[in-house]
Amino acid sequence: MSGQGLTLQDAFDIFQTDNRARRLTASTLAFYRVTLRLTFRYFNAQGVTLLGQVTAHHIRQFLTLRQDAGLSTYTQHKYARALRTFFRFCVREGLLERNPMTTVTMPRVEKLLPTSFTEEQIATILGECETERDKTICLVLLDTGLRASELLALNFGDVDIKEGRIFVRHGKGQKQRAVYFGVKTRRQLLRHLNDLDATHAHAPLFVSTVTKGRLTLSGLFHLMGRLRTRTGIEHLQAHTFRRTFALTALRNGMSIYHLQRLMGHEDIAVLRRYL
Repeated sequence: MSGQGLTLQDAFDIFQTDNRARRLTASTLAFYRVTLRLTFRYFNAQGVTLLGQVTAHHIRQFLTLRQDAGLSTYTQHKYARALRTFFRFCVREGLLERNPMTTVTMPRVEKLLPTSFTEEQIATILGECETERDKTICLVLLDTGLRASELLALNFGDVDIKEGRIFVRHGKGQKQRAVYFGVKTRRQLLRHLNDLDATHAHAPLFVSTVTKGRLTLSGLFHLMGRLRTRTGIEHLQAHTFRRTFALTALRNGMSIYHLQRLMGHEDIAVLRRYL
């Protein structure tokens, strides 16, 4: 079926089927689902429901609205990336003859200096944690540089207390790696594991206090929000722990290539910003 008669929703379903067949991670699937559905709602409001009706002008209008809404340049760029990938797929699969993104210039991303925590801020954050679970989350993030999605996917059996090691089974791009933690985090993990009372290796390491199931990204987001309110640290979010880990490692003399492996980066382009 050509793009002239194919709806945006039908094209999206085909796109996501391909993504699932290629075993993209749940977070990547969610990224495309959230960004593209919001974009398509805007297109539909403009009377554009078919894939072949989308023009470069529609896309530029949508991206301009994202800018006017005050979204960060990084977030604006995320929407453009999702659209670029989607339309490239449609052309490659023969669903669309011409790619409307071809003449659209990608939004520029501000090159801001990476923010991190000071030692005093770290002490304040840990002091404001109300539970052993919350304190463990902060220390594990700080000591390993894990991504939020990687932290939430951890199971009881992924932690090797004796060796001070965590096995990351669900890294970005489905790549696995090992990360390491120090004495303070080991003691905190022991306290958390005693409270967790897990019965098998596949039990989630971090559990929601509300649902009693695996802690979700939304639950982690709300935890960071509570800590941000209590501490007054405006840049407090899960990713700031990761940046703090990277900057601390580089200041302590770690090789950028060793750090690249620990953080699970494809290349060192991102880490060069920290240097």
